[in-house]
Amino acid sequence: MRSRVVFSGIILLFAILGCGRKLPPLPPALPDPVEIGSLRFEGAVVEARARCNVNNATVMLLGKPKGICPHCTDDLSVKGTVTSGSPGEVVLRDPAPQSDHMVYRIAVEYGDTKWMTPVRIVAKP
Repeated sequence: MRSRVVFSGIILLFAILGCGRKLPPLPPALPDPVEIGSLRFEGAVVEARARCNVNNATVMLLGKPKGICPHCTDDLSVKGTVTSGSPGEVVLRDPAPQSDHMVYRIAVEYGDTKWMTPVRIVAKP
């Protein structure tokens, strides 16, 4: 009887402690070079607000009418460009959207690096 109690206590102790393998914490991940904050129709113009996280970057608003393949990048055209000297918010505008349903991405070029955000679709209300 006493050995069962001791054995149960040992099992409970190991269950509470877990496997004992502890890993060091991972370093924080770097943010994307550019992140879309908001993207919406403001009257007849589409306005994009984005956060640029790199120095000396060219930030471009790329867009096209929503079609069969919104994720395809072949037919994207540059709708607006801003040069950002330091990290911060940038505002880009498409003054003449071609459709009531548009597909946008924001691209950034800095140094010899080019990067593009995931697709965002905007519909006119």
